[in-house]
Amino acid sequence: MIDIWTRYFSYLSPRLRCAVQSMQQTDTDRLQEIRVRLGRPLAVTVDGREYFLMVSGNLTAYPEQAVKVTKTEIEETFRSICEYSVYSYARELREGYITLRGGARVGISGTAVYENGRLSGMRDISSLCFRLPRQVINCAAKLVHEAIQRGSCGILIAGKAGSGKTTMLRDICRILGSRHRVSLIDTRGEIAGILHGSPQYDIGTHTDIFDGFPRGDGAVMALRAMTPEYIVCDEISTRDEAAALLQVFGCGVNIIASAHAGSLEDIMKRTALRPLLDAGVFSCAALLGEETKPGKLVSIRRMDAVC
Repeated sequence: MIDIWTRYFSYLSPRLRCAVQSMQQTDTDRLQEIRVRLGRPLAVTVDGREYFLMVSGNLTAYPEQAVKVTKTEIEETFRSICEYSVYSYARELREGYITLRGGARVGISGTAVYENGRLSGMRDISSLCFRLPRQVINCAAKLVHEAIQRGSCGILIAGKAGSGKTTMLRDICRILGSRHRVSLIDTRGEIAGILHGSPQYDIGTHTDIFDGFPRGDGAVMALRAMTPEYIVCDEISTRDEAAALLQVFGCGVNIIASAHAGSLEDIMKRTALRPLLDAGVFSCAALLGEETKPGKLVSIRRMDAVC
């Protein structure tokens, strides 16, 4: 993987970028988030804990010592992540985040704009949260060994926001893609981190990437074009996506996907997942831990015992 961190930092306005780039290497290595809040101190999350950032790049617990974000700086940073064409990112703004090339996601908050009774975008941006992705080699090794090699070919990765679902999927692609045909439906561009056509992460020699495709369309296209043994995609959220994956599963392809859920009980409550669970698409669920340790596997549960 090429060093893409400099590219992520380049979206920040000059003074904020200088502060972040001045951080000690030991802190940068553990950096998870950068939070830019209008009129408030620049903050970073390191090992799950939020600190404020001084001009010197040092971390502090005292907000009055930190860089205070100005209106000009947050506006400049916002325009930069929109590639100076906010209109082109209207759909992403309605969802509340923009995924940067390379896989980092920027969460956005501000004032809602409605047209004809429907949310059409945001204005007066007040906060930006850069969530920085990493590759954690072998974080999925235990899961692959215990679940897939023991006959559980369909896997659902479940966890809360920030628990490392994307990190886990990325490593599963790397492991399986070293010896099996894998089609990765990377809807938000976070798993492979495609930049100028090349993945920024090791996602396996035999992995084919469908970058930016809707999950359903990408899964069906992959089935027709690449004859995969496994299809991997991120968070399933609609019945249409579930229906497409069910079609692919019916053609003998193993499905590995993720869902936002904090427990097995939460999984069972997700209506979009119900058709897949009832059809036995997922033979096991991998439950992830707290956000301070992304990609930490807590337990592996067989689904045939609970569905």
